[in-house]
Amino acid sequence: MKKPCRSIPRFWIPGAGTALALLLGFLASASLMAEDEPTSGWAYGSRGWEWSNLDTGSYIWGGLRFQTRYSNRVDDPLISDDLRQEGREGLSMNRARYKIGAAFGRHLTAYHEYDLRNGQLLDLRATWKASPKFNLRFGQWKTEYNRERIDSSGKQQFVDRSIANYWFTLDRQNGVMASGRLMAEQAGDSTWYLGVLNGNGLNTGGDGGRPLVVGRWQWNFTRSVLPFSQSALKRFNPARGALVVGFASNDSPYTRFSSNGGGQLPGYEKGTDNQYRIDQLMLEFAWQRFGLSLQSEAHFKTIEDRKSGASNDLYGGYLQGGWFPADRYPNWPEQLELAARIAFVAPDDAISKFNNREFSLASNWFFNGHRNKLTADLSYLEISDLQGETDGFRFRVQWDISL
Repeated sequence: MKKPCRSIPRFWIPGAGTALALLLGFLASASLMAEDEPTSGWAYGSRGWEWSNLDTGSYIWGGLRFQTRYSNRVDDPLISDDLRQEGREGLSMNRARYKIGAAFGRHLTAYHEYDLRNGQLLDLRATWKASPKFNLRFGQWKTEYNRERIDSSGKQQFVDRSIANYWFTLDRQNGVMASGRLMAEQAGDSTWYLGVLNGNGLNTGGDGGRPLVVGRWQWNFTRSVLPFSQSALKRFNPARGALVVGFASNDSPYTRFSSNGGGQLPGYEKGTDNQYRIDQLMLEFAWQRFGLSLQSEAHFKTIEDRKSGASNDLYGGYLQGGWFPADRYPNWPEQLELAARIAFVAPDDAISKFNNREFSLASNWFFNGHRNKLTADLSYLEISDLQGETDGFRFRVQWDISL
C-alpha cells in the first residue's frame, strides 16, 4: 500500500490563461491605484513601463524580453555525438518572455514571468520583507543556489551559461525560502538563504517523499552586496565581492533540472518517485571593481540510485572574467566588453577519462546595458564518453533586447 503523502503542500500553478488574467488584473489594479493616489505616475524606466507611488513605496512594472541567436553547433553538447551535429540554419528565437513585478507597500513584493516561446509559467512568487535580516519567499522561482543560474539569462557575459550549469543547476522549483542579511557593513557581513522546495522541478507538486532542502551562505567580504548580474557595468569602487558555500539534498525521479522541469543526465534511466537521492555541495567566488569582473564555481554532486544501489560522484566548475578595455585605454569604445571562460565536468567517477571541457572567448557590445546588447562567443569544446572522444569549435551570436 502506498504511504500517505508526507511532502510539503503543493503550490497552485496557473496555466497560460490564468497567467494572462494575472497580467490584466495587475494592470487594472495599477490603473485604479493611479486614480486614487495623486502622487502616482507612469514612466518608462530600467525595467519597462512602470507605475509607482513614492508615498507608499508601491509600484508595478511590465516588460518583454526577446533573444535571437545563431549557433553553428548544438548549443549545449552533452555527448560526443552532439559535437558532430550542425547548429540551426540562420537566426532563431531562443527566448521570448513577458515579465511583471509589483510591490504592495514596502514589505511585500511579487514577480511573474511567462515563457511565450514554449507556453509555460516560469516564475510566480511573492516575498515578504519583514526586515533586512529576514525575508520569506514562496511560490515558484529559480532557487537561490549557485550564482551562474541565479543570474538572469539576460544578464550573462556569454551567449549562455557554462557547460557545468547543465549538470549541477537546481533551476526553478516551487516552495518556501527564508533569507536575510546579517552584520551589514561589518567584517562579518553575510547573506543567508534556507529553503524547502518540492524537488521535482517547475510546475509540479511534491511526490510524497523527502523535499528538496537548499542552503546558501554568502560572505560579503567587501562589506557590501554584489548583485546577481554579470559584467561590471556599474563600475563598483570600492570593489564588491562574495565568497559562498551552498548545499542541496533531494529525493526525486530526476537527476537534473532545467527550465523544462525535471529530467535525466546522460546514462540515467527514467526514474520513479524518490528513486534518485542527490546530495550537492557548491563553492563560489564573485568580485567586481571598475570594469573588471571575476566569478567561479566548484561543484560536487553525488547521485544514489536507490533502486539499483549504484552511486556516482560528479565534479565540475568554471572560472570566467570580463574586462572593459576603455577603462585602461580611452581610445577603445566604452560599449565593448571582452571576456574569457574555462569550464569542465567529470560526469562519472568510475571512468576518469570521461571529461567535458570548455574554453571560451566572448565580446559584448552594450547599446543600453543588459537591456539591449549584442554578444558573440567562440568556444573550443571537448566531449568524452562511451561513444568516443570528440572536439570542435562552436560559434554563436546573440541579440538580447528588453522592452
